[in-house]
Amino acid sequence: MAKAEKTTEEDLQANVWKLIWYNGIFSVFSSIAQLGLFDTYLFIMAGNSNTAVGWAESISGLSQIVLAGPAGVLTDTVSRSKILRWCAYLSVLAVGASIAGIGFDNFPIIYVSLFIFGAYTALQNTASFALYSDSIPQGSRAKWLSRVSIVNQLGYGAGPFFSLFLFGYFGNQWKLSVLHVVLIIGFLGMIPANLFLVNLKDAQHEDGGAEASGAFSNLKYARVVPWLICSLDVVTAIGAGMTVKFFPLFFKQDYGLNPGQIQLLFAVYGLSFGFFTWLCEKAAAKLGRVQAGVLFATAGVVCLFLLAYLRWLPSVLVVFVIRGAFANAIYPIDRSILMDFVPSNERGRWNAAESVSSMSWSGSAVIGGYLMDAYDYRQTFVTPRASMRWLPS
Repeated sequence: MAKAEKTTEEDLQANVWKLIWYNGIFSVFSSIAQLGLFDTYLFIMAGNSNTAVGWAESISGLSQIVLAGPAGVLTDTVSRSKILRWCAYLSVLAVGASIAGIGFDNFPIIYVSLFIFGAYTALQNTASFALYSDSIPQGSRAKWLSRVSIVNQLGYGAGPFFSLFLFGYFGNQWKLSVLHVVLIIGFLGMIPANLFLVNLKDAQHEDGGAEASGAFSNLKYARVVPWLICSLDVVTAIGAGMTVKFFPLFFKQDYGLNPGQIQLLFAVYGLSFGFFTWLCEKAAAKLGRVQAGVLFATAGVVCLFLLAYLRWLPSVLVVFVIRGAFANAIYPIDRSILMDFVPSNERGRWNAAESVSSMSWSGSAVIGGYLMDAYDYRQTFVTPRASMRWLPS
């Protein structure tokens, strides 16, 4: 990586808090603009086609996968703070293209905007997690990665609450005109969040990677751990891509939930992530990070199978929320293990590798869309996950 400028402990703390603020604000508006409502908008605009939703998600995800390698190389060779400044500027272009595509109901423009957002995400995820990890002292990463994850998930819960009020004001109906307004407000809110990426400072901890990772320092095959984590995440993510993206449409089509009800559900869904992430952190302190991760992920898989077979709506809603909370709670634990086993000058490429693994689910979203159009939601929920290992989704 390019030589880091002289930084103080105050600079490192400022990095941490700026990135926490960025994640909190961005997740609020991203949850409005890029999650269930956006998928439902595409579904309606395409004439109730799950396949169209799958293709859109795949364009964004595959662009991230293609650009993850170059992003990793840049992060390890160029100033990480400079890359994040580039991301702040790129976000304006991505937001502008998204608003244009939605305003004209134009699929080609939307696909271009998704590609730009994919490039933005590839650069931002890789550089920000590397810089965030660099700014945290060795031995404290699990705690601080859990904190940023909790803030992130609370944002994803707060966003649907905000959109619930928007639907109450503009009309609680699945109309394109209403969706236009809510989605555009969500996209515009992303720009202020990116201001926190403009004035960060480069930092580097010479902590020796696995050799300074406490209880793991004497492992003979310590360098295998990052490869193992990323490989297993890829397998899990492929299965997740065929299921997770389609949950809002499942509730809309099979149970007839209106926009306000969907937003209320996903507000509770997102807020539960924060609480279960905190529980997972406490469990990891008692049991160990790997043991806690296996426990929570196994519970998430069991809940997914229950979700496929339950029919009574209240029980489906409860299991849906708990499933997502269990499955997503282990993400910071997973990432903290990865960061503790790689040195600072390799964190860019390993964050890029983790982006490839986590976004490989987007490539399989096309398959999920075809399966759901050909069969139904519940059958598709069970089929891919039956053969998948339990890691975050």
